[in-house]
Amino acid sequence: MKFSLDPFPKFSETALAALLNARILIFSVVVAKITLDRLYKYAMIVNPLGYDADGEPTLDILEYQSPWTSDQVHMSLNSYGAKGRQAYLSYLFYDCVFVLARTVPMLVICTWPYKKAPESARPGVWIPLLNLVTDLFENLLITVLIKIFPLRVQAIETFAAYVIQLKWLTFRVSIAIMFISLFVGIYYGFHGLLADSVVLEKDRQKKLASRNKVQEVLQNSAARRATSAATGRAQSVNKKDA
Repeated sequence: MKFSLDPFPKFSETALAALLNARILIFSVVVAKITLDRLYKYAMIVNPLGYDADGEPTLDILEYQSPWTSDQVHMSLNSYGAKGRQAYLSYLFYDCVFVLARTVPMLVICTWPYKKAPESARPGVWIPLLNLVTDLFENLLITVLIKIFPLRVQAIETFAAYVIQLKWLTFRVSIAIMFISLFVGIYYGFHGLLADSVVLEKDRQKKLASRNKVQEVLQNSAARRATSAATGRAQSVNKKDA
């Protein structure tokens, strides 16, 4: 059994074929940009204190605080107040749309540069898709916690914290694959151009050799005709002299 980084190669090929379309990519990028702006808007309602050192708004809410315990999850939701939790629900809706739109170019970048790479080295789309599923499931859990608040279910809170950690782990791995894919694309693109230039040079040499052979044949044929004509003239002169 051959080793492969991608346990679902056929699915990765199908996903790439379906998403490798300029209209789909442009549409997904535009949707991601629009929804990202909405995310910042609602995040500032959820946590009005979410500014960085330069005074710029940040997404400083539960999922970006990387909680590990149920108490951390509950304290964050409690600190947002009724208005903030309601805004969080709107945030989660736009976050689902953003994650779906963001994943489209991620899948293409993580797979397209590997088209010329050995099959065993292709990472495929399963890690970015795992990140997508984890992110959506995280949003579902947070929605449930907000809906039942102030009732506490520590099992759900703890599970949500672990899902958030898994989301960030798969996201970091996906980003790493994207950067590696860019270098892979450059590497195989360069070698592809080099291989094409070698093939073109071989074709040029073959054409030049063929042309030289044709010229050689024509020159030999002309030389034979000239020799034959000279021999014929010499024989004619000898007959007249005789």
